[in-house]
Amino acid sequence: MNFHSVEQENIEYMNRFLVFLEQRQGVVKQASIEAWKSVQELAARSGGAVISALLPGPADTSRLEELMGGDGVVCHADDEAFRLYTPEGYVHLVMERMAGEGCSALFFADSALARDLAPRLSVRLRASLLSGRLSLSAAGEVAGCTRHVYAASAEATFVPARPISITLLSSGSRASSAIPGGTITIKPHALCGASVDGFSQLAHRIVMRRDARDVAEAGIVVAGGRGMGSEKGFALLDELAELLGGAVGASRAAVDAGWRPHASQIGQTGKSVAPALYIACGISGAIQHLAGIGSAGMVVAINTDMHAPVFDVADYGIVGDVGQVLPRLNDAVREFLKKK
Repeated sequence: MNFHSVEQENIEYMNRFLVFLEQRQGVVKQASIEAWKSVQELAARSGGAVISALLPGPADTSRLEELMGGDGVVCHADDEAFRLYTPEGYVHLVMERMAGEGCSALFFADSALARDLAPRLSVRLRASLLSGRLSLSAAGEVAGCTRHVYAASAEATFVPARPISITLLSSGSRASSAIPGGTITIKPHALCGASVDGFSQLAHRIVMRRDARDVAEAGIVVAGGRGMGSEKGFALLDELAELLGGAVGASRAAVDAGWRPHASQIGQTGKSVAPALYIACGISGAIQHLAGIGSAGMVVAINTDMHAPVFDVADYGIVGDVGQVLPRLNDAVREFLKKK
């Protein structure tokens, strides 16, 4: 592949922010929309930076302006070659956009794709790489990123040391207020002077069930651990999640046992979640798991062991066998929904 080089040294970086919009099967991920809203709020507080977004791959943009809000331009690289993530193609596309607009900051929603792409861009752009929740100073200016460290036993704030910064916004980084009104303009974007063919060869494709919710984006998460007993035990969680309109998560023990896919794993070696409601079923609460739910709103725990660590962080707790508690809970939710 013969790509033209993007010389970063000769670019004058301005107060311009670029937000990467990730799509899956043609639908823009909700986490990316939340990242856009957070950056809109940041720009409004810090003096009104110019914000744009980059959306690689064919995607439905008919309701994008309504869903995103705020003000800015969405550059849509709708070439079929960008439908699936390829590191070489996405790196070149983002670098070209950063250079063309002289952006000083690049923002991603924290995802598996972002965790692979952002470090590559950090090296190529010689940029500081941060992750966590945006930390604002008393004056409303960005002071860096705050995130849990040492298995959520402490918080640390990190600040960029270079003129360009790349930030992975955690699922807890949601706009705290209504973002300013404006106009979203969607315009096509094509690579300049480079072919998008032959970036990489697809060896194997794993597709998430179309009706499955991503635990990192869900407002309600029902998670199970070793206490569920077996893969069949998760049927109760699937039922409860469907009733509540949420997603089903799992501890590492449940994933290692083969009861749930790795995509649903929550914790230090899985995904960090920030739902309004988190229901932990049969999860003892190892510190590695608790590190992934530090930004959750209300936590409800169901466990047979009243001394389980999960009760230390729970707002409400039920001491009992999930096999007996969950059927009653599901029936109660079902009856409640019938009365609405």
